[in-house]
Amino acid sequence: MREDIQLAVVGAGPAGSTAALVAARELDVVLIDRKSEIGSPVQCGGFLPEAWELEALLPRAGLPDALREIPEHCILHRTQLQRIYSPSGKSKEFAVAGRVIDRRAFDRHLASQAARAGARILPATRATLVEGGLELSGHYAGRLRPQMIIGADGPSSIVSRYMGNPAQEVGICQEYEMTDVDIDSDAAEMFFSARYAPGGYAWIIPLGPDRANVGVGVRASYLSGQRLSDVLQRFVQDHPQASKKLASGEVLAVMRGLVPAGGTVGSIQKGNMILAGDAAGHVLATSGGGIPLAVVAGRIAGQSAIDHLQSGTPLQEYLSSIGQEFGRELDRSVQIRKMVDVAMRSDRLINALFAALSPEQMKSVMRAQIPSPLRSRHWADGDRSDKE
Repeated sequence: MREDIQLAVVGAGPAGSTAALVAARELDVVLIDRKSEIGSPVQCGGFLPEAWELEALLPRAGLPDALREIPEHCILHRTQLQRIYSPSGKSKEFAVAGRVIDRRAFDRHLASQAARAGARILPATRATLVEGGLELSGHYAGRLRPQMIIGADGPSSIVSRYMGNPAQEVGICQEYEMTDVDIDSDAAEMFFSARYAPGGYAWIIPLGPDRANVGVGVRASYLSGQRLSDVLQRFVQDHPQASKKLASGEVLAVMRGLVPAGGTVGSIQKGNMILAGDAAGHVLATSGGGIPLAVVAGRIAGQSAIDHLQSGTPLQEYLSSIGQEFGRELDRSVQIRKMVDVAMRSDRLINALFAALSPEQMKSVMRAQIPSPLRSRHWADGDRSDKE
C-alpha cells in the first residue's frame, strides 16, 4: 500500500474513530489501529455519565451523537448513584445517572460508523512515522503520504513522541471482571485509601445484579515497590467494606491499562499533526474519566482536518477550540489533583478531606469544580499530628 491520502488517523479508540467519522464525510480518510480486534483488550472501567450529566460536566462542549445516542447493545447496565468511601469506612453519595458501556461493542460501533461515513479501516496494523509519511507493517503494509495526521493512539502515543513531547505522567490500572458478587447495582462506588489504592482510588462498577468491574488505579510513584496485582488482590480480599461485597465473587477476566494523569501534553499540534484523546492527555485527573473528552476532542479534530485541508484554516485553531470547549475543566481537574496530592499518602488526611466535603461538594469535584474547603485547605492545616 503506497498512496497519497488527505488524512490518516492513528488509533481507533473513541477519539480516533470519532475524528475519522467526522472527517470522512468530506475527506479521504484512513483509520489505523494496531489491535487485531478494535476495542479489545478492554483497558477501561466503562463508566460514562448520561448525556444530561455530561452537559453539566462539560457545559461549553458540543456533545456529539456518539455520547448522546449510544445503542442499547453497547450498554451493559445503568446506575443512579455515585458512592465514595473514606479510609475510615464512612461513605457519602450523590445522584449521578450513569451508563456502564461495553467498550468492545462501543469502540467497534464508532469504528463502524466511521467506515459507513467512508473511512478505510486498517486493523492489526502498526504505523511508524517516517519523513514524508507513515510506514505501515502488520496486516496491511506499505507507506502512506497523508496531508495531515491525527494521533489518537493512547497515552504511549507514537505520534506524540514523534512530535517531541516527553512521556506523559500516567496512572496504572488493573481490573477484574467479577461475577457472583453482593453489590448495590444502583451505585458506582469509589474507595480512597493509601493502603488499598495509593495515589488513586479503587472502584466497584456494577455490570448487573451480581457482576461488576472491580479495579484499582494508582500512580506508580505511590506504589513504593508494590506490585499492582498485589494491591488489587488486597483490596478484594481485605478491604473492610469491599471485601464483604466481593467475598463470594469469581474473576472472569483480568484487564490492565494506562491512564494519563497530568493534563494536556507539551504540544498537541505540530506541523501537520494534532493529538486527541489519551494521546493528548485529554483525561479528567479527578476521576480518570477520558471517554467524554476523547469523543469531544475527536469531533473537534475531525472538523479541524476538514477546515484545514479544504479552507486552509491554521491547525492552531484546533488548540483554541479544545480550550474553549473543555480546557477549563481539564486544567481545573489537574489543579484539584495537585491540591489533594498531600492527602493521598495518608489515610488520616484523606479522612480529614472527606469530612470537610459535603456530598454535593464531592460531586462538584468530580465535575472539576473547586469547592471552598479545597481552596481553604483547612482540612490539611488542621491535622498537624499526621506522621504517616
